[in-house]
Amino acid sequence: MPNQKKPARTGLFLAACILLAGSSAYGQAVYGSLYGTVKDTSGAVIKGATVTVTDEQKGTVQTTQTNESGGWNVGHLVPDNYDVKISAPTFQSTESKDVVVHADVSQLVDVQLGIAGADQTVTVSASDTPALKTDRADVSQVIDEHAVQNLPNLDRNFTQFTLLTPGVQHSTFNINGPENPQGTTSVTTNGSSYGVQGWLLDGTDNREPVDGIIVINPTLDSVGELKVTSADYDAEFGGAVGGIVSAQTKSGGNDLHGDAFFYRHSGAQLARNPFTQSEPDPVTGHLIPGQVYGQFGGSLSGPIVKDRTFFFLDYQGTRQRLGASQLLTVPTLTARNSCVLQTAGATCDLSQYLGSQPIYYHPTGSGGPGQLFASNAIPVSAISPQGANLLKLLPAPNTNGTSITNNFAASGNGNDNADQADIRLDHQLNSKIHLFGRYDYALFGLFGSAAFGPGGGVGFGISGTTGTSEVQNQSAALGMDWAIHPTLLTDLRAGFLSYHVSENKLTAGQTPAADAGIPNLNTAADSSGLPNITMADTISNFGNQGCNCPLLESEQVFQLANNWTKILGNHTIKFGGDIRYALNLRNASDNDRAGVLSFAAASTAAGPSDPTASSGTALGSLLFGQVAQFQRFDVYSQDAANRQKRGSFYAQDSWRPNSKLQVNYGVHWDVIFPETVNSPGNGGFADINAGGVRVAGFGGNGTNGGQRMDYTNFAGRFGFAYQVHPNTVIRGGIAQVYDDVGFFGTLFGSVLTHNLPVLNNENEGSTSSTGQYISTLTTLPAKPAAPTIPASGIIPFSNSYSPQFRGDRIQLPEVDQWNVTLQQQFSSNFTMEIAYVGNHAERIYPGETYGFDFNAPTLPTSPAQLGDTSARRPYFNKFTGTYQGASTICCSNGLTSAAPTANSNYHSLQTKLDKRFSNGLQFNANYTWSKAMNYANDEAFANYPQISHGRGDTNRTNVFVASGVYALPFGRDRMFASHVNRLTDYAIGGWTLSGTTTWESGRPFTPTYQECGADEDIDNNFGGPGVTSDCRPSGDAANLVRSVGALDPATHSRQFFTPVAALTTNGATSGPFTRPAFGTFGNVGRNSLTGPSDYYADMSLIKDIPITKRVKGQFQFQAFNVFNHPELDIPNASNARCIDCSNGGVITTLEGNSSMRQLQFAARVSF
Repeated sequence: MPNQKKPARTGLFLAACILLAGSSAYGQAVYGSLYGTVKDTSGAVIKGATVTVTDEQKGTVQTTQTNESGGWNVGHLVPDNYDVKISAPTFQSTESKDVVVHADVSQLVDVQLGIAGADQTVTVSASDTPALKTDRADVSQVIDEHAVQNLPNLDRNFTQFTLLTPGVQHSTFNINGPENPQGTTSVTTNGSSYGVQGWLLDGTDNREPVDGIIVINPTLDSVGELKVTSADYDAEFGGAVGGIVSAQTKSGGNDLHGDAFFYRHSGAQLARNPFTQSEPDPVTGHLIPGQVYGQFGGSLSGPIVKDRTFFFLDYQGTRQRLGASQLLTVPTLTARNSCVLQTAGATCDLSQYLGSQPIYYHPTGSGGPGQLFASNAIPVSAISPQGANLLKLLPAPNTNGTSITNNFAASGNGNDNADQADIRLDHQLNSKIHLFGRYDYALFGLFGSAAFGPGGGVGFGISGTTGTSEVQNQSAALGMDWAIHPTLLTDLRAGFLSYHVSENKLTAGQTPAADAGIPNLNTAADSSGLPNITMADTISNFGNQGCNCPLLESEQVFQLANNWTKILGNHTIKFGGDIRYALNLRNASDNDRAGVLSFAAASTAAGPSDPTASSGTALGSLLFGQVAQFQRFDVYSQDAANRQKRGSFYAQDSWRPNSKLQVNYGVHWDVIFPETVNSPGNGGFADINAGGVRVAGFGGNGTNGGQRMDYTNFAGRFGFAYQVHPNTVIRGGIAQVYDDVGFFGTLFGSVLTHNLPVLNNENEGSTSSTGQYISTLTTLPAKPAAPTIPASGIIPFSNSYSPQFRGDRIQLPEVDQWNVTLQQQFSSNFTMEIAYVGNHAERIYPGETYGFDFNAPTLPTSPAQLGDTSARRPYFNKFTGTYQGASTICCSNGLTSAAPTANSNYHSLQTKLDKRFSNGLQFNANYTWSKAMNYANDEAFANYPQISHGRGDTNRTNVFVASGVYALPFGRDRMFASHVNRLTDYAIGGWTLSGTTTWESGRPFTPTYQECGADEDIDNNFGGPGVTSDCRPSGDAANLVRSVGALDPATHSRQFFTPVAALTTNGATSGPFTRPAFGTFGNVGRNSLTGPSDYYADMSLIKDIPITKRVKGQFQFQAFNVFNHPELDIPNASNARCIDCSNGGVITTLEGNSSMRQLQFAARVSF
């Protein structure tokens, strides 16, 4: 329908912008504050005492006075060390030095003033400043600069520090390396889905608005600190339901400081992988492929004008050459010579694959009788020249003799190079106004060679990449904070981020498919290069693998931010907002534009009318040129882009009725506008009621596709902190949080511009009604012509494309969070916390990835229905019409919904011991017990949601994490050997030991059974690790005996459970399992089994060497997975989660985010 309300909505949005002159939900993400109460020795409050706060590095000063309750508050402090002096007539003055202020943290400084002359000052150590959090109820952890600089961190990746926080765990989903070379650590927080974490840099948005990754992964030299807030944020925060990670960049001071560094690790310091590196590579002769990583750079900071203007700048370069080896499968020499090269006579021999079984050639794929050939006597006249030409691109076997599997050892290299620079300027205009500006630039270049050379295949670049990728990221921030009055403060900020990706095939510009005689694939520049060849069995996938090519993605976010703070007695009132404008162009190839050609054994297996049984083989299907499934992205517009306006506003009161109690309450309002496209016809909105795609800008449809606003996203916040004892505080909070970004199209991104008329997602597969294959290599369909847009603006649905759907009204995912926390202080630097943390999410997307099929088939009711799922889809043939002179019918294929339609629950016990740095030691140890329950985005979700419900795929029940830094107490001016001579001090002094340790229980997985395909056909037991299967037996999975066996030297695998006897008939029982009835699911719950537990420890040994009074040298030795403990994946071999398959329980790889022991060396010079 026409978007008649758009002018009014735009006017409302602009009015809010003008009213706020900017805004931000991120005000205190930049600044910290100091507060406290001043009393005399009798406990009476002192009104009118003067509080002077001085930045020790910059010399800037702020002054306030205590109120009638003796309270005081100084906000908008840049994270740094401060001197706090408090004085009052007839009382002693008190001065606290080196008080540390963190961003988004209020540090309590309570003092008592004794009676004395005005010239007397008592100096208090900063170590006496209490570590209790008494001002807010959020669940958070600060990782300070000392920890950032000294804890071991492979590749010096800032985002890895998030895993030191209670409730944060690795996610099973990752954005591939060519689109994420900055290396965002994939995490889930308190049971959240992937991609819903907020990333802030100096209080401005640092979250890429489609995939949710960090844009600028700041260099460790530039990071002053980070804070991970996992739950119950103050009202000023919003837009992220999975936690907020806020980083602060360093600023300069009155002293000149700088450093230079070099870090290096290589394959020579990497322990071998017991699963894949058991024997020397036949190509290189090495167990571990050659690889080297080097990182170098430096920083410089200091004054431009003393006490007024300061600078910080740094550069970091990374040069990584990746070496990798793969054991892959190619046709045996017999099959290659007889079938591919056809040098062995007039027959093709596939008997090594089929044994005595015959192979069937079905000329039409109609399912009728096929022509039977003996497996060792297939006439070469039946071989497709096109299929043989594709297989000629593959090399001959080079290992394992005549083996039909793992007969080709491939080695190759990839490059991952990066250059990153940051600059920040701070200026103190006067005692009331502070200005800052920051700019970050990062450029990445990636390359990966292919395992099969001209035949493509798996890549040797980062994340298995083949091809090339260039990524350019930028971020900028400008800020001003103004103390208009000691009780009235404001800050104003502008932010900008840019994320740009260009990715291409190794074979871009070439026409290998056309050269092989295959029509309709290499038809234009954007469809050049190898197609993707997917093999169901027999040989490894080849062609274009590991490359979403070609890909052009360009995203920008513009942001204005403003906050106001008014102090009224014991009330601190804050209000403000955030306005952003997001832009996205994603010209993608999620399905290869040269085609994805899938070959299945069923194409050459015995059909219903064939006399002799045969299971067929995918290699035979390729040789016959019989394609079981064909997919392709047809892109008609190269510049279709999205735009979206977002606003959020808040008000909050922090009330301190007395020195023991703090109460915070407020509201946050999110106003998210429908995304629009940049030009009429550059997007389409699938409408199930209209039976077609509403084309943006045509037929009365607005450029937003007619999506409606939701103005009701008000989120309440409440929290308290009660100091029941000087060393004990109880905190509690509840908060509603909305997600204003979503993930990959749930709110913004792909849905509008990945529909017709911009993009046609072809997806045709064989079924029992279409026959045993869909096409031959000579009859692949031509790319459909660009669609003509009807006057109605509605393109009817048809089976020739797969539209994506989203609701007509914007629905923001919502999470209700709560916590109750007890914190006990044992000393001024040592505290313990124990907390119950929980949440309930509504309107989130199911699973770890985006989208689900809401046209999924229902279960079969009779064996005759097996294999033909189309007729059991809810929208099968529901839509008919005429388009471009031809009849249309829909829908026998899947329909993808990006709507947030699921919910989840999370409950946890989170405990923490924390010691701030003092006397050379700091450490943090935390333990989390948790249970996360959610829904999978599997084939059952739309029709049988109860089957999809269960433990989250990433939920590890028990997680223990410890980290610490210890400056060893030996040498001059230390506890031991403090008076040794300089030479001895060089040997025994200046040593620091640091490390992290993690122990966690295993990831969950779902058991399956072998004969599932005879009982139902909407899922099977071939799902990969971490992917939920609905093919389940009945019984009690907990009774299946599980333990990790020793490494099998022959198969290089480990057994996690012993398979039970086959469940051959419905109702059969074996071990704790029973085979369910036909057309039903077993009652074993999703993710009811738990995989192997993990343990890993990293350590760092640091030696400081004084060169001059100001110049220091440093050497570092770091060991990651220092005990070389293999972190095992869940069972992941083919059918490894099948409880009655021969491969059941087999583990063949390490956990995806792990490696064996890696050593790293570094040298630094600083002054």
